[in-house]
Amino acid sequence: MKFTKELLFILLFTTAAISLKADTPATTGEKSYYTDPGIHTVLFYREGWEFSLPVLELGSLQTLVCKFDHLSQMATNYRYTLIHCDADWNASRLVSAEYLDGFAENGINDYAFSINTTIPFVNYRIVLPNDQVRILRSGNYLLKIWEEGQKEKPVVVRPFYVTEKLADLSGEVQKATYEGYRGESQQISFAVNYNKLTIADPLNEIKAVVMQNGRTDNRLIHLKPTFIRQNQLVYEEKNNLFAGGNEFRNFDAKNLQTNGMGVNSISYLDPYFHLFLTKDQSQGKEIYRRKDDLNGNFLVKNDRARDSDLESDYLLAHFFFTPPDLVTNDQIYVFGALSNWQCQASNLMNYNPETKMYEATILLKQGFYDYQYVMFNKDRESIDASFLEGSHVETENSYHLFVYYRGFSSRYDRLIGYRTINSVIR
Repeated sequence: MKFTKELLFILLFTTAAISLKADTPATTGEKSYYTDPGIHTVLFYREGWEFSLPVLELGSLQTLVCKFDHLSQMATNYRYTLIHCDADWNASRLVSAEYLDGFAENGINDYAFSINTTIPFVNYRIVLPNDQVRILRSGNYLLKIWEEGQKEKPVVVRPFYVTEKLADLSGEVQKATYEGYRGESQQISFAVNYNKLTIADPLNEIKAVVMQNGRTDNRLIHLKPTFIRQNQLVYEEKNNLFAGGNEFRNFDAKNLQTNGMGVNSISYLDPYFHLFLTKDQSQGKEIYRRKDDLNGNFLVKNDRARDSDLESDYLLAHFFFTPPDLVTNDQIYVFGALSNWQCQASNLMNYNPETKMYEATILLKQGFYDYQYVMFNKDRESIDASFLEGSHVETENSYHLFVYYRGFSSRYDRLIGYRTINSVIR
């Protein structure tokens, strides 16, 4: 394809605008999205570990950091609020004064302009809790951001979690023992010890959720215990299964002056960098090969800069993929944290009859990225990576365990336990 400056302007606008038209499955759970086509690279994590989930321990000195870019030369007046939710991510019955100490709505005053980038942007940052607002209750929360005067039209909605250390969680990842899943699936077994609480009916008052890496579409919800012992619930059901999947593909764009790992070539056509990735093949029938990855995450980084948040450029990454012969109507997407773990129009691949490959062009910020190819079935509203990437019990994954408690007289779901376990199965 021959690129002209006019074509590139159209491509950049289209790449941003189509992010509004999400083909996201209804099972995404946490309602994580952003609607402004100028907003990119939304990150939310526990300060000190950029690959962590945004989980905050109530009453601790921990803080959460949310960062995002707005592709603009001018700053925008943004405001935010925190919404308490139940275990199913519906707004809880609590009013803001019951779960927040301080102002329910606050402005985002921490922002800075990009430095020496081909595409100008403004980087915004929120730290929670802060001098304006503290959190009083555990549970699920949504961070809601909007442009001043447009509260009913949020531009960013992101989930986070506030936990109390009232339950001790232990767990392990095992080889699947259920007939038909051996060799490709991982079974999650865990126990919840709640001796710090007096619970009358643990079977109905406690809810457990398991999440694989950062995905919400395939999470296991409202799991029932296999055994109920004194002050302990044991979850060992044979159908507590996840497809092991495969290690993520990745590419290195931390230095745009040289071809990093997974990059075939880099070109520059004023004012945009283009990253042409190596041509990928299906791994669905290949044997397992161990490799290091970020479990689907990405890192914003410019090796030639002091401040990667402000000096990392935006680029157009070109993906090329040759799948096996498809006999379904499923669509193929580039998938991972780079797509907010969702199948959207902006990461949809299109078939090019000239190259006989599926291709996608995605606007990304400079850094190191994990990704994989998945198939999305609209009828079942399901995302499947196994057919294109393969699935192996040996694959390294992180599993996040969440345990909620709601007594019969309580008005909200408390998040009483959280733990991450890793699967490296021999």
